[in-house]
Amino acid sequence: HNIMGLTEQEWQKVMDIWDKVEPDLSLHGQEVIIRMFQNHPETQERFVKFKNFKTLEEMKNSEELKKHGTTVLSALGKILKQKGSHEAELAPLAQTHANKHKIPVKYLEFISEVIIGVIAEKHSADFGADCQEAM
Repeated sequence: HNIMGLTEQEWQKVMDIWDKVEPDLSLHGQEVIIRMFQNHPETQERFVKFKNFKTLEEMKNSEELKKHGTTVLSALGKILKQKGSHEAELAPLAQTHANKHKIPVKYLEFISEVIIGVIAEKHSADFGADCQEAM
């Protein structure tokens, strides 16, 4: 077992789904950010660039937002490819968010939930409950 406590099989599942997400990072990423803002409006306040968006339309049309979503998911991809030595990747990420951007760590938890939700929805056939557990 690695840090996340996943079996080989569970990892394989997570990676298989990731292979489907990866070709379309910007779309998944955009959706993740938008959904995070909808589910946790206080997170939107933290983004100088995004906090004035009022409508879904505005969010969807923002190249910046799409870019940020892509950045978030590519960071996640790197972490997944380390296959569970997440601590090494995540700790600095949490630190820079906390120190530089003044983002509380719980927001990283919010976004993890949202990422799993978005992926589960888009790839529901492949994404059983056991896979959700895995992530």
